[in-house]
Amino acid sequence: MGEAGLEAGGDASPDADAAFAPDGGPFCGDGYIDLEAGEQCDPGPGATALTGVCSAKCQMECESGFVWPGNNHCYLYWADSGTALAFNPNALSACDGLGGHVVTFASGPELDAVQQSLELPKTDPPFWVGLGTTDSMSYVSVAAYEPGWDSTCPGCYASLDPTGTIPRYVDADGGLSSQSCVAAVPDGLPSVWRQRPCKGVKTRVLCEREPIGAQYASCEAGTCLDLVATLGEKRYVLVTEPTTAALAAQACASLGGRLVVLQSRDEREQLWLQLSRSAPLVSRVWIGLSLADGGAPGDAGISRWVWDDGTAADAPDAYPPPWGDRQPVANGTTSRAYLRALTGEVDDTLARNDEPLPTIQTMPYVCELAAAVAP
Repeated sequence: MGEAGLEAGGDASPDADAAFAPDGGPFCGDGYIDLEAGEQCDPGPGATALTGVCSAKCQMECESGFVWPGNNHCYLYWADSGTALAFNPNALSACDGLGGHVVTFASGPELDAVQQSLELPKTDPPFWVGLGTTDSMSYVSVAAYEPGWDSTCPGCYASLDPTGTIPRYVDADGGLSSQSCVAAVPDGLPSVWRQRPCKGVKTRVLCEREPIGAQYASCEAGTCLDLVATLGEKRYVLVTEPTTAALAAQACASLGGRLVVLQSRDEREQLWLQLSRSAPLVSRVWIGLSLADGGAPGDAGISRWVWDDGTAADAPDAYPPPWGDRQPVANGTTSRAYLRALTGEVDDTLARNDEPLPTIQTMPYVCELAAAVAP
């Protein structure tokens, strides 16, 4: 990666693995989380050890909680496992006070790992999930880099019942009250989430805390990133200069890679977490997903979306759906998909193809390269 303290777009090192440190080697305390060296967090100079957050050896501290190796996030109860709070504002404030947020989940593996590692009882009481809404269907995530949930959102994740919905709790009197929040009842693995009133009921509070530090730095190609989910397999380059989809694909090819192909929900979540912390901020990026044959209908008379590694987006064994709310549209404005992150929307960070052409004619992009290829 590039030199310490460089912003995206600043002077770049010619070697993506170049050291932050003047002596030629990355070190704990430089503010860069060197995943290859085994670091999980790194607050930077003068703050190497944050009690209860990051140790002097750049390892996540998690009190009596659990650090998932799949993302290096810390999951812990607020106070103790027997404590219950209303969601808003109590649970939100409690997790904020711990330097985190009410727990969110990008995938089934993350949910399973947390439930098993914290040894959650497979019965009530439930715990809050960081989703909330003023609409009876669309839930927005408390983490801006992660989508919420709606039944019309293919790429959104939730632990649903067999009908594909988040069922509502039935009140003691048999009625259904306003239920604008979500709680997980770990009566199995995975648990089924249920709608729940945000106020007037108390539910256990499970908080999630991300590592302090950056997993990105300036490099010759742009801003180079590493992710826990793909460590040793992929590296990423963010180029913030807006360009067309065709030129973005060409630029990635010139680096020996391609536009990013999102093979898991966790990869997508972790990518957007890093993008949300980089400078300058980006709200849209081209990705490696486009209409086959330029959008010409296939044998079934339907245009097909295909990842740039040749995997059909709708194949039975394909990667998790990338699409946002009611996406893709049949007559979109672009044949190349892009990710969009606009805070407060149910489909934050998920793929689209529908915005007006002047808005999306050019945009930044993310390349992926094999880990052995240094941009």
